Amino acid sequence: MMGREAALALLERALSYSKAEETDIFLSAQDLGLSRFAGGAIHQNVAHSNIVLNIRSMVGKRLGRATTNDLSDAGVRRAVELARQNALLMPEDPAFTGLPNPQESTPVDSFDDATAQCSPEARARIVQGVCLQGKEHGLNVSGACRTGVQEIAVVSSRGVRAHHAGTFAGLIINTMSDDSAGWAKGGSWRLTDLDTEALGREAVSKTVCGRNPVAVEPGRYPVVLDTYAVDDILEALSLYGMGAQAVQEGRSWMNDLIGSQAMSPAITVWDEGSSPHGWPVPFDTEGVPRQRVDIITGGTVNAPVHNSYTAGKEGTVSTGHQGNFTGPPIASNLFMQEGDSSLEQLIGSTERGIYITRFFYTRLAHSKGCVMTGMTRDGTFMIENGQITNPVKDLRFTQSYVDALAGVEHVGSESKLVLNEVGFATRVPALKLSSFNFTGMTV
Repeated sequence: MMGREAALALLERALSYSKAEETDIFLSAQDLGLSRFAGGAIHQNVAHSNIVLNIRSMVGKRLGRATTNDLSDAGVRRAVELARQNALLMPEDPAFTGLPNPQESTPVDSFDDATAQCSPEARARIVQGVCLQGKEHGLNVSGACRTGVQEIAVVSSRGVRAHHAGTFAGLIINTMSDDSAGWAKGGSWRLTDLDTEALGREAVSKTVCGRNPVAVEPGRYPVVLDTYAVDDILEALSLYGMGAQAVQEGRSWMNDLIGSQAMSPAITVWDEGSSPHGWPVPFDTEGVPRQRVDIITGGTVNAPVHNSYTAGKEGTVSTGHQGNFTGPPIASNLFMQEGDSSLEQLIGSTERGIYITRFFYTRLAHSKGCVMTGMTRDGTFMIENGQITNPVKDLRFTQSYVDALAGVEHVGSESKLVLNEVGFATRVPALKLSSFNFTGMTV
């Protein structure tokens, strides 16, 4: 970890080399410890550190970029000049209104010393506990446990000065028998938030209960979606349309739906970058404070998130959602409002349907309605008369996620944080949906 003073000093030095009209520089640094395991044993321990400078230079209405992890004086000078030269090669963009002005962001606490200092031995103890649970049932256990520090900083010729460091921890578990599989995932900025024993039990129980699955005919079924499946829905809605660029270009599921009640009144979704209940970061890669944006309220679609470029095109202000050095604005710390039903009550209210713990390999089929295609995996079960009965062979589906959320009947009372990768998180409850369209069976 560099620390605030060293990180900002490096960026100030880099900024002093710029001959462009305006420049901003985003620093991303990571210290990663990773333990991968398979066959019930750790097979790889990785310690990785990297610091990357991302330079953006403006010449008139032209914008150029360059990236380097060569932090020598010559390397930094070369990258800064390359960004300016790239700007000169670009056509003018009349929609570009300049770099953001400085704004003060409120610091957030997402740094945990114990997580930052977690040793390979500590990760090995976590892995050992998980593998022993699988061994009791003769299961093949694999996965990964990671801990580390993510540090970001921004400076600009307009006076932006921002720094933040946060820790992260994650555990992914795969368990397999000859004819069934289970999966569990936990993540947080604090390792002690992860109940690793419970995650192991979750993956193991899905595999044990999933043995001897039966085939069911494709078609429309009521479904109960556990949190991993709901996470997939929110992630897809974010990637394919919660950002203003997709809306402005007419390729968002939000197009023609803003201001209308397109989903169940039980669905409320917002993005809140600074919330400690997710993976909090106080500002985006432009140094703009991350604002809370109420994206869906009581089923009504409100508005997308903005970066400075998309905000400039509409004469509004950035909501602080430039998630990466390049690319569109993205909602990346998402929350769905809990309801008042336990998972047992969601299942108990279903006369005949399917309980789905996870979706897999989901891909966009059509932007309108956010139509996705994919399959169930690692724990799919039949519900009959309010009880889970047989495990079910995995099913393929093609389904509008907007329509799926329009059919929400009940919302779970407990939510789970799913950290998909450093910088993207959702906190979601389980859901009961009136209908989900299954188009085939997997082999």
